[in-house]
Amino acid sequence: MRRIQASAVAALVVGVMLAAALSFATPASAQNDSVVSAARSSGAVGEQADGYLGFVPGADISADLRGRVEQINIQRRALYTRRAAERSVSVNEMAAAVACEVFESRISAGERYRDQGGQWRQHTASAPVSMPSFCP
Repeated sequence: MRRIQASAVAALVVGVMLAAALSFATPASAQNDSVVSAARSSGAVGEQADGYLGFVPGADISADLRGRVEQINIQRRALYTRRAAERSVSVNEMAAAVACEVFESRISAGERYRDQGGQWRQHTASAPVSMPSFCP
């Protein structure tokens, strides 16, 4: 019985977090940074199931790009922290909720992403984005 209640509560929390995640966009700096956008398009940088940007292994990453991605991730962490406090959830839960929304609708064809298991994949017409198991 407790397990069923815990599952129901967890599902409710995920639903609330997802609704909250949908209410705000990826930080504007991430959307407007042409260097990061180009790196995403080229497959050097991708979204991760933890809600942050990551570097695809083997990609040529300049110090400038590394700094830009780190700044975006710092901004995301601050946003997740603020939103988590407003909703009484953990920062990781908020980041995961945002990751669900990003994986569902913001990874363009050709872009790479790191799935829940840590594998880097590419979104193509024949290989749609693999959603993390914690997403509703």
